[in-house]
Amino acid sequence: MDLEDVWRLREEKVYPILFGPVGRGIFPLTQELFGKRFGQQDVDPRWLFLGVFEFPPTPERNSWLYITSGYSNPWNEEPEAYDPAGESGFGVEFTFAVSEQGDWAIQVLQSMLAFDLLLRAGRFPNGRPLSLNDRIPLRQPVNGRPDCEIRNVIMVEPEQIPPEFSLPSGRVLLVGFTV
Repeated sequence: MDLEDVWRLREEKVYPILFGPVGRGIFPLTQELFGKRFGQQDVDPRWLFLGVFEFPPTPERNSWLYITSGYSNPWNEEPEAYDPAGESGFGVEFTFAVSEQGDWAIQVLQSMLAFDLLLRAGRFPNGRPLSLNDRIPLRQPVNGRPDCEIRNVIMVEPEQIPPEFSLPSGRVLLVGFTV
């Protein structure tokens, strides 16, 4: 099983089993996001293949769920080096559960994913990858509406979904953001 097989397995089998039917599909990261939001023009081209899926509420979960895809891709490993007991790629995917559907939720999760990619790539001096309980300033209202006073998210253990899943390339932890 190679990278593309692992990728397809996560998106077409694992995610629907864990989260239900996919909503509007995937919303990939864009060069514009990196440039406009973070002032970064030179990005790893693989980053533009990562994105966010939207999952409507289910009988088991009453929230809209947004989840990243691609952060757990084993980009730098050959299939024969996959370790099912180790981590797949960066070993994590981000989630964001909200009470209403919205493009704003996709944009928040895309921004968190792009920010963490840049942190891991050493683009911000003294920066370190995001971790549980970190409070991250958004520098704007979370939903984009001027009357919204929520301008931060916190990385937490997600609720109402499994804390992790496994791929042939390794384990993947699910971490969430909350307001």
